Amino acid sequence: MRTPRTFTTLLAATALALTVAGCGSAGDEAGGKRAGDGKDTTAAGGGAVTVSHLKGSTTLDKPASRIVALEWTYAEDLLALGVSPTGVADVKGYDQWVTGGPRFASSVKDVGTRQAPSLETIKVLKPDLIITSKVRSEGNYEQLNKIAPTLMFDPYSTDSEFEEMRATLRTIGTAVGKADAADKALKDLDGRIAAAKKKIADGGKAGGEVTVARGYTTDGAAVVEVLTDSTIPGGLLPRLGLKNAWTGKTDAYGMSKVDVEGLKPVEKSSFVYVAAKDDDVFATSLPKNALWKNLDFTKGDRVHGLDPGTWFFGGPFSTAQAADEIAGALTS
Repeated sequence: MRTPRTFTTLLAATALALTVAGCGSAGDEAGGKRAGDGKDTTAAGGGAVTVSHLKGSTTLDKPASRIVALEWTYAEDLLALGVSPTGVADVKGYDQWVTGGPRFASSVKDVGTRQAPSLETIKVLKPDLIITSKVRSEGNYEQLNKIAPTLMFDPYSTDSEFEEMRATLRTIGTAVGKADAADKALKDLDGRIAAAKKKIADGGKAGGEVTVARGYTTDGAAVVEVLTDSTIPGGLLPRLGLKNAWTGKTDAYGMSKVDVEGLKPVEKSSFVYVAAKDDDVFATSLPKNALWKNLDFTKGDRVHGLDPGTWFFGGPFSTAQAADEIAGALTS
């Protein structure tokens, strides 16, 4: 069951726990004020750092440099900080689904799937930090933590995945001695969002209602998941000068699984979606459905497919890409 908590509570807890020692400092595929006001300890000699995460506090003798990321969100965060991870779970999948931002260097080692990474491969890499999520590693956290200090986050336990993404990037930035880079990455993201908002306003679409979804096929049937206000796209929409038309009940990942009839309440909105190129149910199976064909957004040509590599559960690059794609779709 989803357990909402306000971002204010999350940020307050992080601000209390995130310090620099000596200085005072989502299906299955669903990753303001500076948290802790941490400093970039690299510039101060790379001293010990203590960071707060889901499992409590972790202290590193110095900012980490050999990092294994077991969730795509945190691998993307490292790239946004200018840090090349030593290992990443499912590199091939990342390249397919997470297309915002730079690619990994050829030296980055694939450590297996996100659901079941190879502990032996991770151990051989001799990381000084592992970063993972609760949904992936609740069962093997202790094993991972014996290999290297392990930070665990849970983006889905908050009622604002957008704000949680920002706070987590700052926490990771402190852990790897790149707090200033985290601030810059978020400033760049805010700039991209502002540009997308202006594009929408200039196109006469400000204030419009939008439904954001993703779709895929399971057991031969089309599955549609609509993103609620708690998700990153849900957090983006008001920042783009738009309204989220969807107010349905959320699942553990911030989405609502619906059938075609369930989309009737939002048919007056614009409908934007992400689907794989080889499994675009909105372009193949759903157009054969009479109910789908009679929805107002279908008849009004307001159904827009976004780049299939737009990842709704990522870091600053993915979030910026989502803003760009939504703005482009509504104004094209």
